[in-house]
Amino acid sequence: MISAFDFHNRIKTEQSAIAAELTKQYERLALVRLAVFFGWIAGMIILFTNDWKLGLGALVVSIPLLAWGVRKHQKIKRDAAAAGIRADIATQELAALDHDYSTFDGGAEYLQSGHPYALDLDIFGGHSLFQFLNRTVTAPGRAWLAKQLMSPGSEEERARTQVQGKALKAMPDWCLEFRTIGNGLNDNISYFEKLIKWLDRPPVVGNGLERIILPLSPLFALGGIVWIFMVDPWELGVIGFLPAIWLLRKYKDIIASEHAYTSEMGGLLKGYADLLEHIETRPDELVDPSGQGAVAALRTLSYRISQLDVRYNPFVILLEVSGLWSLQWMRKLDQWRDEHKHELPTWLKTLAETDALISWANLRHNQPDWSDAEFTDESVCEAKGLGHPLLPPSGRITNDLTMRTDGHIHLVTGSNMAGKSTWLRTVGVNLVLAQAGGPVCALHLRTRPLQVWTSMRTQDDLSESTSSFYAELKRLKAIIEAVSDANQHVFFLLDEILKGTNSRDRHTGSRALIRQLIRELGAGIIATHDLELGVLESEPGSHVENYAMEVQTQGDDLVFDYKLHPGVCKSFNATALMARMGIDIPEEEIKLTHD
Repeated sequence: MISAFDFHNRIKTEQSAIAAELTKQYERLALVRLAVFFGWIAGMIILFTNDWKLGLGALVVSIPLLAWGVRKHQKIKRDAAAAGIRADIATQELAALDHDYSTFDGGAEYLQSGHPYALDLDIFGGHSLFQFLNRTVTAPGRAWLAKQLMSPGSEEERARTQVQGKALKAMPDWCLEFRTIGNGLNDNISYFEKLIKWLDRPPVVGNGLERIILPLSPLFALGGIVWIFMVDPWELGVIGFLPAIWLLRKYKDIIASEHAYTSEMGGLLKGYADLLEHIETRPDELVDPSGQGAVAALRTLSYRISQLDVRYNPFVILLEVSGLWSLQWMRKLDQWRDEHKHELPTWLKTLAETDALISWANLRHNQPDWSDAEFTDESVCEAKGLGHPLLPPSGRITNDLTMRTDGHIHLVTGSNMAGKSTWLRTVGVNLVLAQAGGPVCALHLRTRPLQVWTSMRTQDDLSESTSSFYAELKRLKAIIEAVSDANQHVFFLLDEILKGTNSRDRHTGSRALIRQLIRELGAGIIATHDLELGVLESEPGSHVENYAMEVQTQGDDLVFDYKLHPGVCKSFNATALMARMGIDIPEEEIKLTHD
């Protein structure tokens, strides 16, 4: 199979050339089109001057031909734009392969400070997992992808994402076309929410009498017009317009309100229909048959909504009094809602899921060396070659992990900048990916389903007059409550716990917390500078294992290998770093620290 780099590079080269050629062709034909138009005008003048019948015949024949030519010319423009979009997408993917994914949306709006792990694991925001993964083109798709990253999926959901992600991985051209169609849609989740709420709005046209008058009002108006021009006294013909005038006065505010509510949905629904039409072309057995009929229905809804925009025309009053234009189309909207009220949410769910699946497929396509996690009922978490997805492959250091998840803790000690926090995030992010149904940055990962909790970046909150230490205590309380819940298997990642207090209280509190978490059968990894906590491993029946990340000195340089080693850390670098920053530390004290 062609590599991701070769695929994106081929698309960029081919589509850039096509876009350039079609643009030149469009510009050349624009001059031809202008010449043809002036020639047509001159020809019509000559023909009508000499023989109006011949001129009329030529007009009837030529107008459809001219319209056909204009459509063909505009199609060239659209094709050039689509080719340019494909080239741009390929360019972005080539940058992403070089680990520059800054052009993609980071989903900062989904970040919740109280979430079990989103803040600490950089799930959303700049240089986040969401930004690394996200290739969605719709607001519902972005929301669906964010949901997958924020909460562990069920076994069925994980399997569905895995299977369909693999199926779409094998169809990169199909995925590219989906992204091309959706490019520039720029919808907002508020529009989507309004659309769903619109399904439960009451009908615009209410009682039986009004529903009878509405379809008859054009006939009344036509009768009034005939009376005015053909019968005396002509004034009585105005009676034919009274039903329309009465309904317009009654529904004036309702029409304005409904139009304002639905006006943003017309173009959005057309875009959704285009995407669903492409979904129907999937050449595999995984297409959801429940979406059949969605394209035609959504196009109809989009068209009916667009007809309300005629209200912006200054001459619309003629349409209103002669046929109740706005109310007629709102009645059609009511009818559409009655027919498809229960189907629309299913269609939109299919769209959102497919949009998110293309992000997972793209990840698999770009990272073919990643693997799928193996889930088990055993209380274990085992990984080989586990690396952080957001680190460039050229500088990514991997480690192995083997631990039980029923009351066991890995205690990781190490020097500053040795990689302890990165290791915690490496484990957490890969567990999030696995439980969302995506591939993981590892040679192999085997684990039971786990609810990840973290405490790594607790900060003070001035709005609540909360210190960073108290904020951390609240976070730890939430983790203890989660661990105590027998309905969930918690895997926690704690970095420098109780760092906001003195060393004696920190040590005492840390020991007590570790023992409590083990008693409650919690499992996880704790990174700490408190080397004295390492003695917990030697206690009878201990479920604590010590690991270290060391630093070596080579002359004046500090060398980090970012590898996990069994045991407690034996190297330190804080004093050396402080000395380099200009703090005058006696040489004998630096030596004493390292000894």
